[in-house]
Amino acid sequence: MYDDLSTQRIDTSGGTREILGRLREIEHILEGQTERLAALSSGAGNTHSGQTGTSLESHQSMPLAHHFGSPLATFPLVEVDVHEEMAGVPPLTIPVKHKTSSSYLLSLPAMKALIGEYPTDLFFLLESRTSLPHALSFENGLAAGPLPTIDHEVTDYLVSAFFSTAHECHPVLDEGTFRALYTRVLETGIDKSIESALCLVVLAVGAVAMSSSAGDDFCNSPPGMEYMQHALPTLITLSSWSFSYSILLPQALVLASIYFAYIVRPLHSWRLIYSASTILQFKLSGLDRQEELQSYESVLRLFWSCFLIECDRLAELELPRSSLQQLTDETSLPSCDNLSPLQSTCYLAEISIRRLLNRIHNCLYPRKQHIFSLSATTLMTTDEFSTEEIAAMHTVCDELRRQLDVWYASIPEPYRPSLGADPTGNDRQMALRIRYFAARNIIYRPFVLYVTLAINNIKQWAMSSLEAVVSILEDMQRKQRILSKV
Repeated sequence: MYDDLSTQRIDTSGGTREILGRLREIEHILEGQTERLAALSSGAGNTHSGQTGTSLESHQSMPLAHHFGSPLATFPLVEVDVHEEMAGVPPLTIPVKHKTSSSYLLSLPAMKALIGEYPTDLFFLLESRTSLPHALSFENGLAAGPLPTIDHEVTDYLVSAFFSTAHECHPVLDEGTFRALYTRVLETGIDKSIESALCLVVLAVGAVAMSSSAGDDFCNSPPGMEYMQHALPTLITLSSWSFSYSILLPQALVLASIYFAYIVRPLHSWRLIYSASTILQFKLSGLDRQEELQSYESVLRLFWSCFLIECDRLAELELPRSSLQQLTDETSLPSCDNLSPLQSTCYLAEISIRRLLNRIHNCLYPRKQHIFSLSATTLMTTDEFSTEEIAAMHTVCDELRRQLDVWYASIPEPYRPSLGADPTGNDRQMALRIRYFAARNIIYRPFVLYVTLAINNIKQWAMSSLEAVVSILEDMQRKQRILSKV
């Protein structure tokens, strides 16, 4: 939810006024749909336990208004009022053992009939057996590798590369502040401090983001490895055995997680983001009143980048959740006032659609069965799908699709991704396009699965319908020939 206080406000001069208004609409409309979904479910004969008629938006407005009553009010990410009536509201988190992962699809009876039996945690097993490059595996302990060669011309290029690539997706650093830190580190020399580790991680991400390498060389010796090799021991030691409240530590962990995502190591990426989430909670609990105003924006960006990265991992792999996901309903979005309109719009829009994706997970694919959700039983025994269940699911899916279309239309036109067969736009717009079609896929996947599993029951009907259509077309052709002779 956006806040209008001066400390949280985006500069609304010039063209950013439209951006702010549109993005507010995204959050307000999407967050206000829980009541509609609950009503649809109730109309099908079943309601969520404890569900009230109050919308999620109204629930959220109370704690946020309370905590933003003054600039020095209690930090909203830490101490929020939890109302009992919120118990029935579906959370914006990915359910444990949800049913949208590729592993779950492989476990369906129809898939087993085609490809055979596979473990339910197949992709986790495959990823866990993928070895890291030797220099990053630390098989002989956490001894830091040799100091990387620092060529100022090269490192300056890598810093610029970082801010033009990875920073666009996860703007967790302030560029001016980081460049000042980077200059000091180069002047004093690389050591085992968190400042040096952060600089080395930025260099590593800049190197891998600009690389076009592929194949064995990329797997065995990925770009930036020499920088990450020296930074990781510091990050692992501090994150596991320190209670430092320095904002630099979670910043470095988030960027290190991004590095391992670049080199296609999702489990290591998740472990680093999980550590960042833990340290971030220490940071929140340790803030004093002087730090709040200075660190608020940095903490918000870290929070939402952790949320994005963690949810992307949990969408495909069954892994432990951090408690940060439980705070998403009460956490405001960052102001992004020092970012370009394109960068801030795409970052906030990606957060919004990730929240919508999580809502879809909870509405259609929760572990606990609802009347409009697919359970393991109904997937295996299609006869248990009643007409009421299909009708309820259809209505809810239509509502979720409507929310998706509202999200898309709310993005200012200059930054809105194209949806045509030939996509256009920059990398950030392409990322939003991918998110859009991913949401559409999982909204309507239940119907594809149902039709696939019930194909034997509709073949005869489909053939008779096809014959009727052919007969009608032939009759129309005959009448057209007769009329042409009149």
